Amino acid sequence: MRAGIFSEEWRKSIHVLMGGFALLLRYLPWWAAVLLAVAAVVSNATWIPRLGGGALMRESEKESLLRSGVWLYSFSILMLLLIFPHRLEVVAGAWGILALGDGFATLAGKGIGGPHLPWNSRKTWVGSAVFFAAGALGGAAFWWWVAASTQIPTPSFRQMLVISSCTALACAIVESLSLKLNDNLSVPFLAAGLLYSLQRIDPAVWRESAGALRHNFLIGVAVNLAFALTARALGAVSWSGVAGGLLVGVTITTFGGLSGFGVLAFFFLLGSAATRLGYAGKARRGIAQERGGARGAVHAMANCSVAAYLAFLAGSSPSDARAALWLAFVASLATATCDTLGSEIGPLGSGQPFLVTRLRRVPAGTPGAVSLLGTAAGVMGAILVGLVAALLHVIPPRFIALIPAAAIFGTFLESFLGATLEPLDLVESETINFINTLAGALAAMGLLRLLGDLP
Repeated sequence: MRAGIFSEEWRKSIHVLMGGFALLLRYLPWWAAVLLAVAAVVSNATWIPRLGGGALMRESEKESLLRSGVWLYSFSILMLLLIFPHRLEVVAGAWGILALGDGFATLAGKGIGGPHLPWNSRKTWVGSAVFFAAGALGGAAFWWWVAASTQIPTPSFRQMLVISSCTALACAIVESLSLKLNDNLSVPFLAAGLLYSLQRIDPAVWRESAGALRHNFLIGVAVNLAFALTARALGAVSWSGVAGGLLVGVTITTFGGLSGFGVLAFFFLLGSAATRLGYAGKARRGIAQERGGARGAVHAMANCSVAAYLAFLAGSSPSDARAALWLAFVASLATATCDTLGSEIGPLGSGQPFLVTRLRRVPAGTPGAVSLLGTAAGVMGAILVGLVAALLHVIPPRFIALIPAAAIFGTFLESFLGATLEPLDLVESETINFINTLAGALAAMGLLRLLGDLP
């Protein structure tokens, strides 16, 4: 490689080799690992990008650190160490999926080629398959290697491989999407979250409730199909929205019964009504939901995939963990409701909204803008979702007060990200919506822990 000539193969080879540092987590105390990660973050922000005349940097990455995959790689590992200080094996597993899965996927895609994915012409089937295989094996091996030195009970290697395979598959799908969010952020955080949470699943729960799960699944298919087709007939969703809604709805109904579906349906009806409210006026101002307000699969996944996953976890976990997971489920949908109502009802007011980052007035529809009317409508919507969930016995009544608090946190995080990252074209609104529903769910569990109700 000549100095100053960018090489994707060279860059990805370094990407893979850097995963070797994850193996040191077996021997390093947490504080030492953090210090090394901080050193890597600083180095990747200063002198490393200049190596070989900038041969490790794509042209687009030279504009800002926030666009630099080299820097974001080290930043993600540092954040995971801070999030999981007592679970270094989780960090190692996620690191293995990032380093080996993502790295070998690019090398295989470039070296072997093959047909491109129909939804992303920049990715190939070969690359995605290699991501899955290398990520599954790398994640399990790194996880097993570091877990062997801990005192925390861990699954067998066979179970690790199963969990790592499921995680690698999810990460390969996300990596294959045409997202603005850098995959050195999306892959490691998704991998760590899945590796950590999937360990909570108890197959014995499935065996004990197999009959109920089958019954709920059949009911879920029938009810959700009727609901989705009705929504399609009314113009509330597109055909892709029907498919996305079925995936989300059947999952929630299978593991949460008709009560879980009821909370989901209430969120959808409330959000759709808010979208229709004053639609003509919003359309004239250029701030209305596109396609006449019909939402597609991307909207279903952005707003409801966290809730669907939490319902799956709640229905697959021991009884002592379910209350917190169902609270998080409701909080994620309440956060989506808060955000949707704020975005759809806020512009109907007479005053201009303001940016949360600068507290200055901006036109309605500006990413990250909030208004008093929109905030009030969003909070009321979150409260209503909490009340419906309590009436349907998804959560106990004493949890209702936590719902709007968590929803406000998630929604204001969404406004902050929308005001800072979206204008820089670093992330799209759908990804931010996913993040804010996750933040609302985690905030609810955090509040529950503070109150001493979370085991």
